[in-house]
Amino acid sequence: MKRIVMCNQAADLDSIACCVVYSVSCNATPFIPIPREELHLRREAEWLLGECNIPLDSITFSGETNPAEDDQVVLVDHNVLPPEYEYLAPKVTEIIDHHKDEFPLPVRKTIAATGSCASLVGKLLMERGTSLPPPAAKLLLGAILIDTRCLAQRHPTAPLDREVAGQLAAVAGCETQALYNKLWNLKSDLSVFTLGELLRKDYKEVAVCGVKCGFCAIYGALESISGHLMEEAEVFRRGRQLAHLAIMSAYYENDTLRKELALLPKCGWNDATLTYLNDKGAQLEPKTIIDGIQVYNQKNTDWSRKQILPLIKERI
Repeated sequence: MKRIVMCNQAADLDSIACCVVYSVSCNATPFIPIPREELHLRREAEWLLGECNIPLDSITFSGETNPAEDDQVVLVDHNVLPPEYEYLAPKVTEIIDHHKDEFPLPVRKTIAATGSCASLVGKLLMERGTSLPPPAAKLLLGAILIDTRCLAQRHPTAPLDREVAGQLAAVAGCETQALYNKLWNLKSDLSVFTLGELLRKDYKEVAVCGVKCGFCAIYGALESISGHLMEEAEVFRRGRQLAHLAIMSAYYENDTLRKELALLPKCGWNDATLTYLNDKGAQLEPKTIIDGIQVYNQKNTDWSRKQILPLIKERI
């Protein structure tokens, strides 16, 4: 029986770590649905995989396999299949995730509101008596630290994140602050990327009745990123045949978390969607115009793409 463990389409460190570690536990192939050459855009993930001696040739990327030939699919760190993989839904047998449950079929689910999906994977494996080798523990630990900003005393960190991180750190034998610092420095240094690469770096897509909406997450103030935002964003949107494109940025200013949101192109649907997001509690207010794009300051910084993307999907 052929089985794959599939991470989400953004393929961030949390998703990749869960995919790689859980695939070993269930004798499956880890499948990351991005081209192999785009792994370098996730510098912290690429570094940690090497640090944990995970051979990249043990991981399958998009274009290297045909998931239709697999008998079972396990989803980690997501429960909504990307449009191009929706046909896999009948093959899904298990889901481990920390997002809102939107999967319609009755399958085995481990879903809880944690800062990191790696906390759920770590807890599940330890409860099953699975022996985690130090490299696997370190991989999961790194994902938890990045997703919770080193277990910060604020949302989205949950008690389970702290509990599991402590157990993983003991197994991995590493100091959490040093590991976090290394990962965060790699993740937050955007100077090595073009604007086009930043748009691809952390990307998700949803579709309703054939209407597609993309969502790019960028770490850094949009006005500080070099390049022509409108031109690059429109090339990106048209290239993926998106009706709408959302760009969300997050960054720290004097240790204060800031978030921004922009919706393209300018149209009545986007205006109505912004009103809808505010009605739900996003607290968006006009901030600045960059290259003709209205950027909004998101005062509700507790909300990430995890909260906003499902609300945008409701509007499609």
